[in-house]
Order: sequence, then C-alpha cells, then structure tokens
Amino acid sequence: MGHDKSRSSVSVGTVDWNDPNLDALLQKVDGWRLENRSDQPLQEVQIHVSSGWTANSVISKPAQLISMDEQTMVLVTRFPVPQGDHVRVDSQRVDGTHTVWAWMVEGREGYRAGDREHGLFLNRLRIG
Repeated sequence: MGHDKSRSSVSVGTVDWNDPNLDALLQKVDGWRLENRSDQPLQEVQIHVSSGWTANSVISKPAQLISMDEQTMVLVTRFPVPQGDHVRVDSQRVDGTHTVWAWMVEGREGYRAGDREHGLFLNRLRIG
C-alpha cells in the first residue's frame, strides 16, 4: 500500500514561463535562503567549548540559545565552533544554573543581513 507522490505524478497546472509577472517574482526571490528560527526570545547562555585533551583547551564565551528539544539545540555565537567539539551550555534559571552537554554537529555563518553585520554564526548541537 504505497503512496507515490513524486513530482511527475502531481499536476500543478500550466505555467507560462514567459509571463512578465512570473519573471518579476522570480527575480525578487533569487538568492533567498530559508531559515526556520523560532519567534521565541533568545536566551543568554554561557558555552564552554572543549577542543582538546587538556583543561587549557576549554574556551568559555557567551552565546544565545535559539531553540532546544530533547535531542538538539541551536545556538547563535559570534565565532565559529568546530564540528565535533564537545560543548557545555550553562543557562541561568530561577532554581540555579542549568547545564546541558552537547556535541557540535553543524555550524555556519548566518544568512540574514543582521547576522552578517554582527558576525553571527548558527550552530546545531546534538545533546548527550
């Protein structure tokens, strides 16, 4: 009982590729990159990045938590975090400091104009 919904079996109607309105629209969106950031306010956190085997290789810097679930978290930093680095994320809560341990999975420069203006990086971490 399969449901094949490949693009070839789905009709979207006819498209007039010579329509000047379509061309104008395509020019407006050329180069867009979509990002799904939550609308929740950013939470200030302190991250501790372990890049080596000794205690001297731990870097502690401020960051902002964008989102978090049971398996992943997304942080904004002002510096790149190398993939594979072990990261401790400390946040302040009413009942004290909350610590989460994670591994850096993916990082990149922000696409938004404000991100580039402020030198921000988006980082996805795997909790555990």
